[in-house]
Amino acid sequence: MEKKAPLRRELLARRDALPGREERSRAIRRQVLALPEYRRARRLLLYLSQGSEVDTWPLLDCALAQGRAVYAPRCLDGQGNMAFYRVFSREDLAPGRFGLWEPLQERCPLLTEWEGALCLVPGIAFDRAGFRLGYGKGYYDRFLGSRPIEAVGVCFEGLLLPRLPRGPFDRQVARLVTEAGVLCAEQGPGKEGCE
Repeated sequence: MEKKAPLRRELLARRDALPGREERSRAIRRQVLALPEYRRARRLLLYLSQGSEVDTWPLLDCALAQGRAVYAPRCLDGQGNMAFYRVFSREDLAPGRFGLWEPLQERCPLLTEWEGALCLVPGIAFDRAGFRLGYGKGYYDRFLGSRPIEAVGVCFEGLLLPRLPRGPFDRQVARLVTEAGVLCAEQGPGKEGCE
């Protein structure tokens, strides 16, 4: 996937330069909170943002305040494997692999029950079919490909593209949330419920 590398650099630079990211993130969080998938979810699998990503930290605080079961990812190795662990407060988190905030394994129970789970999926960019351009390690694609889980992608509207290059192991999400609204992925999994 060498063709993804220059595109990844270009789109990261575009995201880094995007004005008003705080307001845009706030609008995306409002859209997520209004999703039927969010309202019915018993378990929220939430990435912990860094840098110029859509800011999910206030969503973590909100979901915990609502009494939701919130799980955050932890990279298990350098081979693209990750697991989610239940987080009860920000004190359960510490910097881990790649400088990402991760759950402390000794304090946080491992997620083993997938029913009623909603995974918010990060990406540098998404396309209208629900495929993402990530950071190139394949963690989310491996995770989503091995579990029956509802997944919603979040990204800034300016990074929603008509089509991204994709490989055989790339996974789609059914819905995409941007600051402009919620879109059903074209021909994505679970599309029948989001017209």
